[in-house]
Amino acid sequence: MNRSLATAARVTERALSALWLVALAAVVGLAVWSHLATLVVVAGGSMEPAMPRGSLIQPRPVDPDQLAIGDIVTVRADNGVLVTHRIVRIADLPAGQHIELRGDANDNPDPVLVPVGRVVGRVDYVVPGLGYLLSMLTTWTGILAILALFAAALIGLSLLEDLGAAPSSAAADGIGQASGRAHAPH
Repeated sequence: MNRSLATAARVTERALSALWLVALAAVVGLAVWSHLATLVVVAGGSMEPAMPRGSLIQPRPVDPDQLAIGDIVTVRADNGVLVTHRIVRIADLPAGQHIELRGDANDNPDPVLVPVGRVVGRVDYVVPGLGYLLSMLTTWTGILAILALFAAALIGLSLLEDLGAAPSSAAADGIGQASGRAHAPH
């Protein structure tokens, strides 16, 4: 193997090793983060394009007085399901303050007003696609799939390491190296 190929193999191996460590840290960090905070995976398309399906959001608690029209909030519906939609109206009713919600992709607002006490939090940022990974981490099949990917990456790195450390074909054939044997002159 020539030097440039060996150098390329070493550089590739180091880059992939760093990428593997970053990916491992990200998966572990996501798992820890999911236990320390309320994270929600966007399962439907009612908030597209602002929140594509599979996005990860973290609704942060907010004082009801700080809610405003246009805010995206996550609320707990009567059946316990979390719904994330945009506030389109705030209504002061005899039963207290309520909000009217609508998904960005929906033509009409949600059919019922929601008491502000059901607001889990306001959504300040969205991480598209990361929800799929979090969803995978909640099932044994997903965990095994992620472990298999990391194992395959380790095997690939090991093969690259072997490629970078393999002796050149000329060296393997003994060409250009002293054999250690004395040669008699002819």
